[in-house]
Amino acid sequence: MEEVKVLKRKELESTIKNTEEAIKVQQLYLKKLYEQLEALNEQEKERKKYISSKEIIELIYKNIGKNVNLSTIKRWADEGFLGEVIDEKEKFWALHLKQGKKRFLYPKMNAFNFLYEKGYLFPQFEVLDRVMIMDQNNNSVIGIVVDSCLQKGHFQYTIQIEETFAIIKDIEESYLSKVTGDVDNI
Repeated sequence: MEEVKVLKRKELESTIKNTEEAIKVQQLYLKKLYEQLEALNEQEKERKKYISSKEIIELIYKNIGKNVNLSTIKRWADEGFLGEVIDEKEKFWALHLKQGKKRFLYPKMNAFNFLYEKGYLFPQFEVLDRVMIMDQNNNSVIGIVVDSCLQKGHFQYTIQIEETFAIIKDIEESYLSKVTGDVDNI
C-alpha cells in the first residue's frame, strides 16, 4: 500500500475527492464487467442447445463414417428438417466467435431427431451392453442396457442393475460408461 504523505487541508481534500471519483468510475466499470460476464455465461449455456452445420457433418462422420457436405445440410435446413435456422453471430454476440463466413445453428433437439430418423445418429450404447452408471456423488453401479430412446435431443437409457435386477429408467448417456472385463477392477 502506498504511504500517505502529510498534506495540507486543501491538497488532502482534493486528493480524497479525486480518489473517491476514481473509485466510483472503477465500480461502474466493475459492474459492467459483471454484467458482461453474466451475459457470457447465459449465452454459453444457451449455445449448448444448438448445433452448427460443421458439427452436424462431424457427428454424421463419427457415427456412420459418411462424408456429408454443407449443401446437404443447407438443403435440409431449407426444407425445415433441422428446425429454426439461427445466425450464430446475431444470437450469441457475447461469445468470441470465429471471424469470416456466417455460421448457422439449429436446435439440437430438432436436428438430432431428424438425424436419428435418417439413420445418421445412434445411441452410444446398444441393448445388452454392460455399463457403469455414475451419479453426481460419484457413486457407481453396474447394469445392462435394456432400452434406449432419443428424448429432447438426448439419448435416454433403461438399465437393469446386475446385483438387484431393479430397472432404472431415463438415464442420460453422459452418466454411463461401457464396462468390459471384471467389475472388481473398477
